[in-house]
Amino acid sequence: MIRNTFALFLPLLGITILPAQQPMPEGSVQQKFVSQGTIRLHLESGGYTITPGDSENIVVTCHARREEKLKNVRVAIKLMGATADVYVRNTPNDNFTAVIEVPRRSNLWARLTAGDLNVGDIEGDKDLEIRAGQLSIEIPRPQEYGQREASVLTGSIKSSAFGVSTGGLFRSFHQQGPGKYRLHAHLLAGDIRLRGAI
Repeated sequence: MIRNTFALFLPLLGITILPAQQPMPEGSVQQKFVSQGTIRLHLESGGYTITPGDSENIVVTCHARREEKLKNVRVAIKLMGATADVYVRNTPNDNFTAVIEVPRRSNLWARLTAGDLNVGDIEGDKDLEIRAGQLSIEIPRPQEYGQREASVLTGSIKSSAFGVSTGGLFRSFHQQGPGKYRLHAHLLAGDIRLRGAI
C-alpha cells in the first residue's frame, strides 16, 4: 500500500531513446501503482492510447517526429494513496503521440485539450472529456455499466455498445444499466465512438 505522497517529475531527455532505425524517437516513464485505483490524466494536445496492462504499473511512452521535439516534453506522475495524477505537458504540435499503460482494473479520469483519445478494455469508471478531437472507448461488456452518458456540442456519437447513433448539434444520450461502473464522455467538437464487442 502506498502511504505517502510521491511525485515523479522527469523530462524525457535521456530516459529511453530507441535505436536510429525506429521511425520516431521514443521516451518512456514508469511508476509502480495499485490495481483498482483512480488515475487522473491531464493531457496536452496529441494522440493518446490508454491500454490495460497485466502489472500494477503506469507506463507513459511518448513519440515525437524529431528527437529535439521529444526533449521538450514533460511527464509527471504524482501518487497519493490509491490515486495517481499523470501529466503530459509541453507537447509538440506535429504528430505527437503517447501510449499510457495502466492496471487493467482502474478508474479513469481524463482531460485532453485537443486530439485523439483511444481507451482500451479497462475495467472501471470512466470520466473523459476533450475540447476538440475524437474519443474512442472499447466497451466489450456494456452490462458492466450503470449510469451511461455521452454528449457533444457539435459532432457525432456512435455507440455499438449501447445501440446509439446520432450526429449534429447538441447531441447526447443518457441510459441506466445494471452494472456498477459509470461512464461519462463529453466533447465540445468532434466524434465519440463507444465500441462494443466485435
